[in-house]
Amino acid sequence: MPVVTIDWWRGSTADTRATTVKRVTEVVAQGAGCPEEAVTVIIRETDPAFWGRGGTLAAPEAD
Repeated sequence: MPVVTIDWWRGSTADTRATTVKRVTEVVAQGAGCPEEAVTVIIRETDPAFWGRGGTLAAPEAD
């Protein structure tokens, strides 16, 4: 059934991840018409030094 992947910067708390998983699961299950148990949510945290936008790193590493 539905699999949702969320990419965001490293540093979230366990409470933030738990709340996000709960709320995303509820909305996706409702929209897809499936039970919440069928929804998988994957959160991937990336260090800003490895994430770029507009050709620039979000958080360049110090040399």
